[in-house]
Amino acid sequence: MHKARLITTSQLLLALAVGNSAHAGPGGGTYYANSPQGSYTVGAVVHNTGTALRKFVDKLPGAGLPGCTVSAPAGTGTCNENALGAYIPIAQPDTLTYPGSDYYVIGVKDYTQKMHTDLAKATRLRGYNQVNATDLKLQSPHYLGPLILATKDKPVRILFENLLGTGALGNLFLPVDTTVMGAGTGGLGTTELYPQNRADLHLHGGHTPWISDGTPHQWITPAADPTSYKKGLAFQNVPDMIGAGKSIPAPAPGDGLGTYFYTNQQSGRMMFYHDHSYGITRLNVYAGEAAGYLITDPQEEALIAARDIPNICAGSQTTPSVLCEYKYGIPLVIQDKTFVPSDVAVQDALWNTASWGAPGDLWFPHVYEPNQSAAGGLVPTGRWDYGPLVWPPSPATSPTLPALSTVPEAFMDTPVVNGTAYPFVTVEPKAYRFRLLNAANDRSFNLQLYYGSTAAGTVCAGAATAAGSCTEVKMVPAIPRQLCSALVTTNCTCDPAAVPPATPVGCFPATWPTDGRDGGVPDPLYAGPQMVQIGTESGLLPAPVVLANQPITFDPAGRVANKTLLMMPAERADVLIDFSTLAPGSTVILYNDAPAALPGGDPRYDYYTGNPDQTLSGGSPTTLAGFGPNTRTIMQFRVTATPATAPVTTVNLTTLPAKLATAYTAGQPAHIVPAATYAKLTDTALTVAGASVPFKGKSINEGFDPTYGRISAMLGTEAPNGLTPAVPLPYIAPATETIGNGQVQLWKVTHNGIDSHPIHFHLTDVQVVNRVAWDGSISAPDPSEMGWKETVRMNPMEDIVVAMRPTAPILPFTIPDSMRPLDVTIPVSAMNPQTNFGWEYVWHCHILGHEEFDLMRPLILKPNDRLGVFRGAGQWYLDSDGNHAFNLPNDQILTFGAAGDTPISGDWTGDGTSKAGAYKGNGTWWLDLNGNNTLDPGETFFFGIAGDVPVVGDWTGNGATKIGVFRNHQWYLDLDGNGIWNAATDVIYDFGIAGDIPVTGDWNGTGKTKIGVFRNGQWYLNLTGNGSWTPATDVIYNFGIPGDIPVTGDWNASGKTKLGVFRNGQWYLNLTGNGAWTPLTDAIFAFGIPGDKPVVGKW
Repeated sequence: MHKARLITTSQLLLALAVGNSAHAGPGGGTYYANSPQGSYTVGAVVHNTGTALRKFVDKLPGAGLPGCTVSAPAGTGTCNENALGAYIPIAQPDTLTYPGSDYYVIGVKDYTQKMHTDLAKATRLRGYNQVNATDLKLQSPHYLGPLILATKDKPVRILFENLLGTGALGNLFLPVDTTVMGAGTGGLGTTELYPQNRADLHLHGGHTPWISDGTPHQWITPAADPTSYKKGLAFQNVPDMIGAGKSIPAPAPGDGLGTYFYTNQQSGRMMFYHDHSYGITRLNVYAGEAAGYLITDPQEEALIAARDIPNICAGSQTTPSVLCEYKYGIPLVIQDKTFVPSDVAVQDALWNTASWGAPGDLWFPHVYEPNQSAAGGLVPTGRWDYGPLVWPPSPATSPTLPALSTVPEAFMDTPVVNGTAYPFVTVEPKAYRFRLLNAANDRSFNLQLYYGSTAAGTVCAGAATAAGSCTEVKMVPAIPRQLCSALVTTNCTCDPAAVPPATPVGCFPATWPTDGRDGGVPDPLYAGPQMVQIGTESGLLPAPVVLANQPITFDPAGRVANKTLLMMPAERADVLIDFSTLAPGSTVILYNDAPAALPGGDPRYDYYTGNPDQTLSGGSPTTLAGFGPNTRTIMQFRVTATPATAPVTTVNLTTLPAKLATAYTAGQPAHIVPAATYAKLTDTALTVAGASVPFKGKSINEGFDPTYGRISAMLGTEAPNGLTPAVPLPYIAPATETIGNGQVQLWKVTHNGIDSHPIHFHLTDVQVVNRVAWDGSISAPDPSEMGWKETVRMNPMEDIVVAMRPTAPILPFTIPDSMRPLDVTIPVSAMNPQTNFGWEYVWHCHILGHEEFDLMRPLILKPNDRLGVFRGAGQWYLDSDGNHAFNLPNDQILTFGAAGDTPISGDWTGDGTSKAGAYKGNGTWWLDLNGNNTLDPGETFFFGIAGDVPVVGDWTGNGATKIGVFRNHQWYLDLDGNGIWNAATDVIYDFGIAGDIPVTGDWNGTGKTKIGVFRNGQWYLNLTGNGSWTPATDVIYNFGIPGDIPVTGDWNASGKTKLGVFRNGQWYLNLTGNGAWTPLTDAIFAFGIPGDKPVVGKW
């Protein structure tokens, strides 16, 4: 979406848009500021931006366990703080308040923290503290803290307190665009704006009940805030954390409190929790509302205990269980920030220092600077396209842009790691484990390791050069070179036929860039140690991935071709780095060369030593060696000149692959799609486990917002074969992504734009199946994508296929569905109805400027089967909200079929929602395939004969319900789902006797429906799914009495079908799944009247 270098901006248009007749900026014509970088001259004018930030003068903030000490002066304490006092505290669990759970009281509040020695002041931030910690240091906010350390399957419970200021005192100290939906007026229909002190917690990557997911409509405001908007309309407390003696004894809309329940029912992994409030997510996260969350599991513990992955804890070589702050690796959380310069009045004349921040505080872009001129032509200071002036034009209803506006992306100029700009870390000559997170709002990083060098070009390999002067990476031109030969042995490209390979030493790999890029490329002769990736954001990988240091390159279509560790926003990487082969005293720099935006890039966002002066095009002046702004040199590793201390750790690539494979198999779910099963460009389905699973067609679409003409992107739908146009959909449009509990879906996402997008899926991990370019070329998943993912890079002009099987977390309480209007910012009406969103999650781009404008859609999980009855002349009464009672408008009445029909229901199209059907007898079926409650052409099928009993189920596990009939004791099942008997592909089973009532269900949670019969209160269930009675493996249950109507369903979202009976309007449901009536745990519900026919489905 970032098209700044394709076309540029008009001073006239911008002046009209912002109502200001003058332009700011050292070169004129821009409102885009850069961090302090000393003094420089434009023409005859000297500009003093403030003290430039020196690189690698501040130590990396480390992690500190509860009870650690901060030294005086700071920098040498056991909290691993730096001289600024910055460190990431590890949270202190309360294990008594809720036995079996770790409990934390987390607050959010404003505070300040110094983020670099050379900044003019401590930076104003907004972040988290632990209110209930006995370690008093945790009660004060720390950037990226408190880090929560969790254990697989042990819940974490949180009481969240909004401790921000009230009224105007709670306003953000960053520019808020009230034209962004969710940041302007609310649903009361008045002029009152949503407050800026809203906050919630989203556990990114968590397998979490929807009430605790922290979605955009689950925010809270501080207690006593005067706003009419106290909490988001999807807010729900955890049921067993409220009431007398609980975390919130008397919940109230204005109590400033919220509760969260994190199940941790997933493999070990690095996650993070951050704000997700509607309309201000990008600002809250940029201001500091993010912190770490780490789950450990038995497989990881075993690898650590066996020393298969490095553990630098002192004493761990003899006592593997010893806990230190780095047992699970050293966190490296990478972001980019821009700090307000001293001459902000020149660089950004519209910046409000009183409201938003003074020099040393955070700066954020707030003026939409169009590329096109209203008078025609282009000017160099523009950054984003303007819809009415592109071709073909995209009309806007408002003739001027907002004076304060959101922008598509905010690419900043200063890398920050663990909260400190340009940090260094001292390492010993041994192996380390690092847990990396790209927590930048919008910027991607292609991370590599190279020896440092001085400004004069001296390479810092060894102790001869002081680490403080090793601030650069030695660069060479990105030009074509001759192939190495006996006559050409220097400055040449490696001969792939050379023996041994990569000779002569210092030859340029064939993948090294030759595109003449600005600033050149690192000299491959001085490549540092190779990173070894062992995990992603979804836990361990099935095999280690050795990452050769490689600058980013692109194919002729502009897509990424080669890279090292490419991380888009929100992606994580679990990597090992072995420094033991480096000469003591060496310096290594973590280097980045990913363009911003990816893949196209704008050179004004590429800050590096010696970059051209770009002030006349709205960019920054030349960066000097040793100073920022510099987005290429992220941080520095200093290898000590002394021998490594115990424990001495290594990376053994001979044994690690087998160990990692074993851990992966034991700790991660099996893949849905077999390896090397790939989709072609026009495919509409893939065969999985013998069943054809149809693709759900999705799209990424880039365009313009219809009101102001600003660049905006949307997710949407599109035919998987690409033969019909994409349908872009805003967040407020009715949901199109619904999935049943445990249902397999394959999505084919077509990217119709020009930027790569990191698409994040709430609730579920996904499997990357393959990518296919629009020229038909197929790309297998990257080696680092061979495990599970939940944030996936989606490239322009390419389709990607992902597989998912979301499951509902197992909970110790029941929860309602999400009920809210489609658009929470306007009153409920016929056009904006109150809507059942089921278990409401979202999927969205994690470039936060995109997510919020408007690249996000609901993702609805249908967790359990709900009750319903068929009555009279075809009326269906459906318990849509799942509360086991009929109540409008939450529930539904629909008409489908006629008196005398046998009602049937199923997810006929595999879209996650059950729809009506009617068996007319004589083998005729009416199936409401599109869910419009009307019989349409193509919805009548013929299967069976007179006297047959209809049965339905997902016989093949492809996610779609298919039909069948029971005839005396034989079952005729339509396996291929075409609604026609086909002897070659369908099946006949023999199970039961004449007079039995057939029943179906996924008795053991395998994803496939199996058969059974009900006989006078006894149930005979075919657990194996082989279609024949096998006494050793099948079961007989006693549940109900003769005359009952058997019903089956997954009543409590466990993923397994359980039994029930319908008796004169009452439902007796076996919630435990043990096949026997248990009064204390099972349930009786009244839904319907005598004579009704029961129906069950995920309505």
